Amino acid sequence: MKPLLLIVRPRLDDTVHEVYVVNPQRSSFAICFIFAVGVSPLLAPSAQALGEDLNAHVDALAKAQLAKMGDGYVAQIDRQRHIVYISALDDEHLRRTQLLLAGFMDAQRVTLFDKPLPWNLTVVLPTIGDYEKLAAKADLEHASGFFTPGLRTLVSIDRGKVLVHEFTHALHQADMTAARQVHPIWIKEGFATLFETSEITPAGVIPAIDTRALTLKRALRRDKLIGLDELFRMNHKRFMDRREVAYAQSRYLMFYLWDKQRLKRFYTAYKSGYHNDTTGKKALETALGSRLFLIEPKWRRWVKGLKIPANYARGTRGRLGLEVQDHPRGVKVVSLLDGGAAKRTGRIRVGDIIEGFNSIKVTNPAQFFAVVRAAGSMKTATIHVIRHNRRIAVSQPLGADPKL
Repeated sequence: MKPLLLIVRPRLDDTVHEVYVVNPQRSSFAICFIFAVGVSPLLAPSAQALGEDLNAHVDALAKAQLAKMGDGYVAQIDRQRHIVYISALDDEHLRRTQLLLAGFMDAQRVTLFDKPLPWNLTVVLPTIGDYEKLAAKADLEHASGFFTPGLRTLVSIDRGKVLVHEFTHALHQADMTAARQVHPIWIKEGFATLFETSEITPAGVIPAIDTRALTLKRALRRDKLIGLDELFRMNHKRFMDRREVAYAQSRYLMFYLWDKQRLKRFYTAYKSGYHNDTTGKKALETALGSRLFLIEPKWRRWVKGLKIPANYARGTRGRLGLEVQDHPRGVKVVSLLDGGAAKRTGRIRVGDIIEGFNSIKVTNPAQFFAVVRAAGSMKTATIHVIRHNRRIAVSQPLGADPKL
């Protein structure tokens, strides 16, 4: 059975998605769903600026991507924003995901990335089984999502923090492509981590304090921070060798700029002065009107004064009701919260080391929270734990949508 294409002429104030369905298992007929996302005229990009060539090729791209994934997937096209969704999600979760990315992209137009995508972006929202195959092929088995610039493709099993992180990479990559620049990893990860925990508002994307602040404050207390001049010059390997602190510092240096209302000024100065300094040091000094050796101690004092929300300070997140902390083998359970699913069932215990969740290797608290969130509520997950030096698998019911 061939995929069907439903085309509807959009109203002036709406974005219409064409929908393909591959061999629906529940019926011998193809079922098509359509919905429109309202767009503010102030935020909607000009149709002329989008480029007719992108829309001319998007149908073929959608069909080709859909053919790769096979049965059980649908393809939906957001022509205004140049996004092709290839999804195994149910209709409601797909709709929410599209609204999230549409709102985030539009808000970014007044926050930082003000140019429309110069190419069609494919967003793949696969089953867990298919994700594991795609992640293994990309040598990213430990991630919950990833963006591949060369393929202009984003793949994620997470529909929250990780998805937004990788989508920010996609928007930033488009901006770098337009400027013919390649930005250092601290800037790329600084932007992605800054916006992964944020609020979408009419005034733009507003970042919020997250659990990386705990990592940063701990490193500050232990005198383990990376010098900013060193951070700016790190290549990918050196950055990843110290990734826990490097990610936290990059995020909260960008947060500092945002807090001082200097983030956009920094980025503008960086791009305009790129050929004189690719590290970002001079742009930071320009944006803050001071030299780096004066900026750094001020930034450290600002970090020390950050107020951590109570729920993050306790380290509580997820549909499980657990407090966890980093461990070399995954995450360690340090407490069970009253009213949480884990405490109600008694299957997870304090001291357990969680090393896997539904066949996904657990590497750190942030990644663990992401895979739990992606699993959905009111389901049963298989959690692989180490208890008293023995590996066991626990069937653990998940609670309702969380107070993370």
